[in-house]
Amino acid sequence: MTISQQGLPLAFFRFDAGPQIGGGHAMRCLTLADLLETAGWECRFAVNAEALETVGTLSQISDKCVVMPDHIDGEAPAMAAFIGDEGCRVLIVDHYGRDQTFEMQCRGFAERILVLDDLADRAHDCDILLDQNLGRRPEDYASKIPNNCKLLIGPEYALLKRDFAMLREAALSRHRKSNQVQSILVAFGLTDPDNLTGRALDALLEIGSEIEIVVVLGGGAPHLSDMESAVEALGPNARLLIDAENMAELMAQADLGFGACGTTSWERCCLGLPALATVAADNQSIIGTALEDADAIVPLGWHEDVTSASIAEALQTILDKPERLGQISSAAATICDGKGAMRVLEALGDGG
Repeated sequence: MTISQQGLPLAFFRFDAGPQIGGGHAMRCLTLADLLETAGWECRFAVNAEALETVGTLSQISDKCVVMPDHIDGEAPAMAAFIGDEGCRVLIVDHYGRDQTFEMQCRGFAERILVLDDLADRAHDCDILLDQNLGRRPEDYASKIPNNCKLLIGPEYALLKRDFAMLREAALSRHRKSNQVQSILVAFGLTDPDNLTGRALDALLEIGSEIEIVVVLGGGAPHLSDMESAVEALGPNARLLIDAENMAELMAQADLGFGACGTTSWERCCLGLPALATVAADNQSIIGTALEDADAIVPLGWHEDVTSASIAEALQTILDKPERLGQISSAAATICDGKGAMRVLEALGDGG
């Protein structure tokens, strides 16, 4: 039972991605999948059709993916058919639209279920629940999970690629030695549907400094062509990277970041990267508040209220008081050490 045709324990992931959803669920699942495969597991994926178009990594492994039917009631049967009679050792569900009803339907083919959640707003039928967010408390899930469910709570379990932990000490040492802003990384997510990138670039154009600017977007970002023009307008010190696979390296080289309070928050914290950060979705509110309370970001507020002028003002304040960079970097670095994925793997191992 639960051994794949290759003789390996099978992990099966259920998540979605797309221009509006973004790529956060996909990226943290793929991070865990990479670690599992290194540890000798086989991984397969159940996704929506847009995920294959939005996340380049998935298009490269499409033979390991099954596209979900339009109606939720057809998902569990489609997943069971794709896996086969042996089932899977663990099902990982990272989807805000799925709850205990769906998870119970999957019990017939899943030996164990790991749920990745950020909201604590619905009941789950799972064996392990991971909420990697700062500010979350175990009691938030007290009435929403089985009594024997193992809880993994907080950024110590944040699912980051191994490169972040590897580059952590060098990045922290770099921030301790200098508070000068010579390089800015603008990364508001894989798709950035609200075009926060555009507002940030307008602010940088307004300030007009000689700072190096690196902009990162996914190939499926809806405003990509406009951002190509905006980056060109900034001059030779600015460059646009599409579907960058070396985010840890880019963050480690930056002196300041612009981004949202989503999953990349823990990447920035791991490397001690000070950031001007906005709350880009409802599920990021608890993160934004907790990071602001910890003095680990420069808060820009709710994304609909953010303007190029407000970004420029916040940036100029940081440039005028560079000592704040060191304070924010130190505070951020205490929140996440980059080893969360390994801790999650250990938790999965505890169950056999």
